[in-house]
Amino acid sequence: MIELVDVIISYRGHDALAIPEASFGNGKVTAVVGRNGSGKSTLLRALAGIIPYRGSIRVDGDELSGIPHRERARRTAYLPQTLSTPAMDVATLVGHGRFSRLGPLRAMGADDRSAVQRAMELTDVWELRDRPVSELSGGERQRAYLAMVVAQDAPMLLLDEPGAHLDVAHRRDVVRIMRRLADEGKGVVVASHDLPETFAVCNEACVINRGTIGAWGDTGSIVENDGLLLDAMGVCVRRIEGDGLLFPYALSDGDDTVGAAAADAVRE
Repeated sequence: MIELVDVIISYRGHDALAIPEASFGNGKVTAVVGRNGSGKSTLLRALAGIIPYRGSIRVDGDELSGIPHRERARRTAYLPQTLSTPAMDVATLVGHGRFSRLGPLRAMGADDRSAVQRAMELTDVWELRDRPVSELSGGERQRAYLAMVVAQDAPMLLLDEPGAHLDVAHRRDVVRIMRRLADEGKGVVVASHDLPETFAVCNEACVINRGTIGAWGDTGSIVENDGLLLDAMGVCVRRIEGDGLLFPYALSDGDDTVGAAAADAVRE
């Protein structure tokens, strides 16, 4: 559980976000959505302890700023939007996710190796385990880093655009991974600009607008309130009924005829 009270988050010397109150719980996927530059990534970086804040951010009841780095890594795992290309193979990269849990000798035991293999299999990079990260495509590298975050086995995962660079099939897999992790009891906070995909997987949405949280609630209530998303994003989201839909939502400009046309197109 991550709880925020009277939080002001600074970025590059300026106050970027002011959040009176918010919480991110375990056992569910929470979307953070908003326009480009609205502060989605800034919020996740603050929750990960990377950038400064004023007020209170508590992780499992403890103030984030007072938690030592290694202990913080046991509680929250963070996948940034921009990924580096280290000189190592995929298995070594994923193994880095276990560092916060290793003993004084920093040697992986059977449980660590099992966690690394499970993470690679879950993210479909097991067959790439001996490949240098520098030889991976953008999508393969994204999945390798996701595997590293999964291997960390933290109760809370902070994912910044985890579907970036992925084809549709692997984006679908990432959606399934997030849901599976939430079903196992982990909390997943995902920043995304893909509204149909986001609303298909998430339990609740946090809408960033004008430097604060403009709306928060279960995805159904957010979708039903056109004004919230129109004001924050310039578009609405409509649920579409139909068999076999990967993401049963479509974007709308707020005109009911647009949503109806999208639904008719699917049915045809």
